[in-house]
Amino acid sequence: MRFQWKRVVRSLLFIYCLFSIYAAYIVFFQGRRGSGDLRVTAPRERSKDSVRPLQNVEEQNDFQQPERDDEWNPWEEDEKIESALQHKAQLQGFQKQILQNRSRQKKVQIWGKAAIGLYLWQHILGGQLTPNDVTAHWREGQLKAGNLHLSFCTGPTAVPGNIPLDTENVVLVLNGREEEKIKFATQWLHYVQTLLQTNKLQHVAVVLLGNEKCENDWIEPYLKKHGGFIDLIFLVYDSPWVNEEDVYQWPLGVATWLPQETSESLKKYQDALLQSDLTLCPVGINTECYRIYEACSYGSVPVVEDVMTPGQCGNSSVFQNAPLRLLKLMGAPFIFVKDWKELPAILEKEKAMSLQEKNQRRRIVIEWFKQFRMQLRQKFVDILERHFF
Repeated sequence: MRFQWKRVVRSLLFIYCLFSIYAAYIVFFQGRRGSGDLRVTAPRERSKDSVRPLQNVEEQNDFQQPERDDEWNPWEEDEKIESALQHKAQLQGFQKQILQNRSRQKKVQIWGKAAIGLYLWQHILGGQLTPNDVTAHWREGQLKAGNLHLSFCTGPTAVPGNIPLDTENVVLVLNGREEEKIKFATQWLHYVQTLLQTNKLQHVAVVLLGNEKCENDWIEPYLKKHGGFIDLIFLVYDSPWVNEEDVYQWPLGVATWLPQETSESLKKYQDALLQSDLTLCPVGINTECYRIYEACSYGSVPVVEDVMTPGQCGNSSVFQNAPLRLLKLMGAPFIFVKDWKELPAILEKEKAMSLQEKNQRRRIVIEWFKQFRMQLRQKFVDILERHFF
């Protein structure tokens, strides 16, 4: 009996030792191998609130931890913030510069109904008008010339009261040929004078179609040098006032509005200029006339009667190139005659010219007229910028 009990005790001890050895094997060997094989362990079940896409986790890990192949920079975040602040400061600087440039824009408004206004805007400045219909009651346009931003308003409804109160610089195109025209021109001047009293309007210039006899005394009191407010005048015809300081000579240009003109009569006139090698330009009330410029535009050489007409225009004893000082100064390729008795000799010379020579001369006249307008454009812009700004 005693022997049997011992056997039972030994069996229990043996089983206990085997279990202990097995437990130790599981803990020390299987546990290590398991931890070496598994990199990420996730629970089998999660609540809905705790579940998030694996992609977001990976993105967060990429942002928080540097890649194994790159050297980690502990100041990377500070450098990113500093770079963002520098970019923002540069952007603000650019925006400030744009606003300053806008505030420094040199804006000039041109107003008027006289035909020389259309010649100025369309032929000299090369601007367009909206609408295209020449019978429209209101037409306007805008363009940039050099550093100036120019706008032009014309038409029957373009009256002095339509000039905006915030206008700072204005050019008035006025007609001073006749008494009725002068009355209307003074209405524009008086309205502009009231705008000057608001301290917003700063500068005024005038493009004036003067009297053919250069009798323009009515506008003299409005000039600054005589106590008025007009900074400068671009004046048509050879007036002795022209001094290249505050009075500049301006060309008459082509006829841009003829009440009795039809499309058919205009076409006949243009065809005549195209087919004519020479265009005779006798004097009228003044030596300068539309025909001179219209002939140039089609390459027909103007034959100009080079004599001074009666009136108060340039004195030939003072101005050697009078009349047509502006055209002569700019090298106009015209034929000037003092007496029409010279015409037969000119026509005989024409007969001796070949067709090729005449065509070459036509090209020269057209190119000169093109350059003439370009130079006047630059002169107009430069003078305004110098006096206004």
